[in-house]
Amino acid sequence: MNPLVLVALANLQRRRRWDTAPRAPFADAGQARRALAEDGVAIADLTQGDLPSLARLADATSELADCLALRQPPASRAVEVVNELAAGCAGTVRLVIGGSAVQSALGWHDPDPVAGLARRVISEFDGIDLSRLRQCQRKECDLLFFDTTRSRSQRWHAESPCGWLERQHRRRAT
Repeated sequence: MNPLVLVALANLQRRRRWDTAPRAPFADAGQARRALAEDGVAIADLTQGDLPSLARLADATSELADCLALRQPPASRAVEVVNELAAGCAGTVRLVIGGSAVQSALGWHDPDPVAGLARRVISEFDGIDLSRLRQCQRKECDLLFFDTTRSRSQRWHAESPCGWLERQHRRRAT
């Protein structure tokens, strides 16, 4: 399981190499949607009124992910914020019959898009191997990533630019 929402929210306010100015993903709802979409998280119904909650969720998720990536105990306040934002989510179990197969299906009813994101963050934390949550090892970069390599040896959040730049720096230093 690749924790898409978790990593996207944790990195939401972190500077990328191509950023020429500090990131301000909470300036308006459209900008927040685009910033999340860059990391593969689609959230269509985000409004201006959701931005303060989204900022709180992004801060709490970033703090939790940093602590866990650095193998430190997470701050209880960050845990409380995520739980508080997800508190209004409710699940409904339905019986689904397809041909001769009988299955149950869980459907979620989120009061707002930020509550849905908070619920997904909780679900992702529950289902991942925390030893694979890492911080980019290039000292100029603080982005988080989930190591999906079989050998658990991924060092950078992305080959381009961080992997390439780090190898280039090492070659020039010798």
